[in-house]
Amino acid sequence: MKIKDLPKIDRPREKLEKYGPEKLSDSELLAILLRTGSKGINVVELARKILGKFSGSGLAKASFKEFRTYAFAYLI
Repeated sequence: MKIKDLPKIDRPREKLEKYGPEKLSDSELLAILLRTGSKGINVVELARKILGKFSGSGLAKASFKEFRTYAFAYLI
């Protein structure tokens, strides 16, 4: 499902504006930073996959190259 197909209140940016960052999941916060998904995967789904790949403190410890390689594999 595309982000634009979600009710406005369920979209990460709108949710952030209305409720603040403490009410968003980690995947919604990452989705805001990523800004866009790809054909077949919306940005929140992409964020979930990234967080799943780099679970725990793995994302904080991942190199930019590791992150980019994994994330961009979905954006092509």
